Amino acid sequence: MEKRNFNILIASFIIGISIFWLSAYSFVILDIDPLHNIKKIFGGDDTVVLTIKGNVVEEFELTLSELKSDKYTQVKDKTFHLINAIGREFDTVYSGASLWSILDVENILGAGASTFLFIGADGYYAESPLSLTLAENNPEKIIIAYEQNGEPIFFDGPVMSAIDYSVIPDEITTHFTLKYLKTILIE
Repeated sequence: MEKRNFNILIASFIIGISIFWLSAYSFVILDIDPLHNIKKIFGGDDTVVLTIKGNVVEEFELTLSELKSDKYTQVKDKTFHLINAIGREFDTVYSGASLWSILDVENILGAGASTFLFIGADGYYAESPLSLTLAENNPEKIIIAYEQNGEPIFFDGPVMSAIDYSVIPDEITTHFTLKYLKTILIE
């Protein structure tokens, strides 16, 4: 009986170590910070939440407090019309900073930059990039949202992209309104 208990103890220890290392490996590969919500509660808004890279003068990082600042055009409590993958239409209220105002104020676009693509921390991204002229012509309909329905975006964020469906040219997809937004790729 004692040998059986010892074998169970050793097997449990090996399984525990394996789970720990596989989890750590997954966090590194997926670029996930397991302490993100704890940092957000105790560390404030000073952690980088968004990176803009690609065809830019220099890779640019934004914290949540910078995103909320008056430096960028703030869109408050605006209703966005969305259509999900099965064709159901619905409206959601978002608050955030205009994507175009960020790009314009920071003057980071590289020569020949013409499109943008949202990429989530989980690797999810849109099927195709959108034209930067859409962001320029519709600054209040393409935003980096930090609030949804008046509440901070905790579990799907801390930021997400929000694009009113009316500006998307003849495409039915939910890929442009993206949870867990981590990167904007300029091409």
